[in-house]
Amino acid sequence: MKVLQDINEFKRFVKVNDVVLIGFVEGNTDVKRYMINLFEKLESRIGHIINFALFDIENTPNNSTIKEDEGINKLPLIRLYLNGENVFEQEDCFMDLRLDYYVLKISMKDILQRHGIRWSLRPTI
Repeated sequence: MKVLQDINEFKRFVKVNDVVLIGFVEGNTDVKRYMINLFEKLESRIGHIINFALFDIENTPNNSTIKEDEGINKLPLIRLYLNGENVFEQEDCFMDLRLDYYVLKISMKDILQRHGIRWSLRPTI
């Protein structure tokens, strides 16, 4: 999982990768640690299809710019980008790893299949 440092890196990451899942968080909080765990779990199963990144906008210069430019009103926020376009977003999280994993897995699979991308999860080790 990539950790994005600024708005330019964010824009570049979304532009150069076909499928991107980004978690927007703020500060060194329990929610940020939870999001890292959730993304690591997802990445271990579908990292061959989706590029993962975390963007802590609190530690970003001009963080109000990213909020305005991307229309971010509530954190945490998870967004799925396909070919640079935001195709799915989930505000907040359940703070239940199994539930968030399930909701994201089902939502992403549905969105990607509607865009002609078929995928399956790697088996757990």
